[in-house]
Amino acid sequence: MVHSRRSVLAMGLFGTASAVLPAHAQSRAPAATPLGHLGLDASQLGLRPGATEDQSRQFQTALKQAAARGAPLLLPPGRYRVGGIMLPENARIIGVPGETHLVTADGRPVLIARNLGRAELTGLNFDGLDIPSAQRSGLLTAENVGELIISSCAFAKAGSVGLTLDRCGGRVTTSRFRDMRDAALFAIDSKGLTVEQNRIEDCGNNGIQIWRNQPGDDGSIVRGNHVMRIRTDSGGDGQNGNGINVFRAGGVIVEGNQIRDCALTFIRNNSGSGVQILGNQGRRCGEVGLFSEFAFEGAILANNHLEDCAVGACITNLDHGGRIAVCANNIIRNATRRVAPFSKEAGGGFGIQVEAEAAVTGNVIENASEVGIVLGWSWAMRNLAATGNVISKTGIGISVSVVPKERNALVANNVIAEARNGAVIGTEYGKPVTGDLTKAPDAKASGIMVANNAVR
Repeated sequence: MVHSRRSVLAMGLFGTASAVLPAHAQSRAPAATPLGHLGLDASQLGLRPGATEDQSRQFQTALKQAAARGAPLLLPPGRYRVGGIMLPENARIIGVPGETHLVTADGRPVLIARNLGRAELTGLNFDGLDIPSAQRSGLLTAENVGELIISSCAFAKAGSVGLTLDRCGGRVTTSRFRDMRDAALFAIDSKGLTVEQNRIEDCGNNGIQIWRNQPGDDGSIVRGNHVMRIRTDSGGDGQNGNGINVFRAGGVIVEGNQIRDCALTFIRNNSGSGVQILGNQGRRCGEVGLFSEFAFEGAILANNHLEDCAVGACITNLDHGGRIAVCANNIIRNATRRVAPFSKEAGGGFGIQVEAEAAVTGNVIENASEVGIVLGWSWAMRNLAATGNVISKTGIGISVSVVPKERNALVANNVIAEARNGAVIGTEYGKPVTGDLTKAPDAKASGIMVANNAVR
């Protein structure tokens, strides 16, 4: 009889490996010993797949036995009603992806990891049964874990959050999150966390949240995730409705994510310095596609493709110290003035908006209903450059705030086509107050250098 590698591994994991062993080897195998080098079979340690009763006590006992032997705990396919299980040091639990279900027994977190050096979970499905739970309570809750490895798991119907991480490092990869009342993943004060190649769907308020209690270097990487259909059930003016949300966390890289249908924003950075937002694709959001706001210093928004937003990219809040940015090589299409979910008045219609110490270069903007690039707003306009951009089919090509008494801005070498209200216009509080500065200088726009733009 010929067996594939996959079939041998599957049988070895869950107690059917005897089918491929010689008879004399079968007779010598004790029932509750490790299954070769793979781990301990939980069904031989008191857990019963599909049992209707709460098996938390049996699960906890099995985990302790596996940890004492330094072996993974292997969970066969089936449903296990459990809650409040504490993971021991170096816990390793292995299930069958899509088949091993850990169902909350009473609305509490299913698993809890606290003050551990390392833990690893693979192939587990967590089900919260949509039972309401405390804010930011996760189906899996981890606190102060040096290296937490979560792969090929699934989180569904959380009463608040699927996965809550507090002061954790490690990786969350190739997992699926769906139908969360609040968010898929909430991480605070992380230690170099990686969130990669996960699928997130249908969350009430946010997708992925990378936060810190105080501003500081975080170093997390959020890469290659699919995030879809994020609502804003709890309302607010920006704290909800985001596909990926960075708050106070510095040095975060958000790269190569596919994001669709967010109530407010694809990616929002609030007060995170040194954040890079690179190579993401977003389609359909109710407010700003990419947002870097409030007390940040140093943001790079580059190589992103954004469509169907109120504003493509907004880098703002000089009033809170928001400054220093590069917005480069993005494609932004169909930025349309609209009413955001939290507002009663229509706004937006801008491709890109910046305020202080910012270079806007190499972007392609098409169909911005009001303005292609907005340089400054009111007095918040300082040291800005818009160079080498291609802007077409918009109201104003590039607007420059002329409210500040001291101005310093460069608008050069851009291609501007079909800007029905002028190629480069000086504005006060969003209202045009100069003629087209590509045609003639205007005393109101002193300090604004406009040169070598191709206008059609």
